[in-house]
Amino acid sequence: MRLLSHLTIAYSRLAALVVASCPLAAIAAPVTYSEVLELPFSSTMREHSYGHTPLNTVVNIHERGTSRGVAVLVHGGCWSNAYDRHHTLPMAEALSEAGYDVWIPEYRRVGDAGGGWPGSLEDIVAVATFVTGKTGRRPILIGHSAGGHLALRAAQTGLEVEGVVGLAPITDLVAYGAQSGSCQSMVAPFMGDEAYSPNENYQDASVTLSDISVPISIVIGAEDPIVGQDQVASFSTEQLTLVESAGHFDVIHPETEAFTAVLRALEALPKAGSVTP
Repeated sequence: MRLLSHLTIAYSRLAALVVASCPLAAIAAPVTYSEVLELPFSSTMREHSYGHTPLNTVVNIHERGTSRGVAVLVHGGCWSNAYDRHHTLPMAEALSEAGYDVWIPEYRRVGDAGGGWPGSLEDIVAVATFVTGKTGRRPILIGHSAGGHLALRAAQTGLEVEGVVGLAPITDLVAYGAQSGSCQSMVAPFMGDEAYSPNENYQDASVTLSDISVPISIVIGAEDPIVGQDQVASFSTEQLTLVESAGHFDVIHPETEAFTAVLRALEALPKAGSVTP
């Protein structure tokens, strides 16, 4: 375990983030990926190993103040190793300031040995189990885009978590892989195919809501060009929050109305409890 330190930034985050129900001074939506990358980050983190490969690491930003629970934040990026967890660190910092004990894993992705299906899923299950053992509490899984797919699919395995908050999650690999787009084109490589050839493996890798027994909350932007509303059509109105004017990255940008909706979705879930020995 090693201490990771970062430069102190010139200004701190808005105090409103401490209270999940308090709205933020939102920036214009939809935000871009570049705007997410430009966000400052200043928290100190500790890195832990949760598996047997160099990629099996998880960093922890411990909660500040009264804990609202333990959260495992699974980053997106089309399941590709071209994207790592760093773009989610400002969001993780905001969640920490809101009172969550936040853990952000890295995991094997397409392009990594053992990445793709089912290796990526196995890593998410492993890191959630690791965090439970370290904290003694069942975590909430938070996943964005492809990370939302993995978080929901991990809950489907019977993994003991408090709930899942999916942020613009991909859920149906058969339908998603048939669509055009750079992220959609990653479905076949994720499944180990040279070309998109949907079969029962694609169906197994997709999310089956009837197999998930924990609370679920979904937040997606109405103007999301990467993950369409067809991917969240199977969720109930009680589970789904559609944020007007928001795009794909608003849900992970701490200064948006969409992120306020994320905080509210988290607050509505049951509080993380201790694990019974």
